[in-house]
Amino acid sequence: MPMSAAERQRRYREKALRDPDGDLLTRLQVMIGPHATANLERLVGKTGMSKRQVVEKAINEFARALQCNG
Repeated sequence: MPMSAAERQRRYREKALRDPDGDLLTRLQVMIGPHATANLERLVGKTGMSKRQVVEKAINEFARALQCNG
């Protein structure tokens, strides 16, 4: 019996929410302004990192700078 659309979606989400190292990911959906968007694109181009990597690095470095790194 073929899977229903809901079953396929559930399996996709389970797979998509794990990175290649097996870490559980959290979906983050935000709207950012054009200046921040341009900076993000420049950072991606300059570093060769993915958008995800750039955002994670920025968050972690900001937390470290404010000494609230868990």
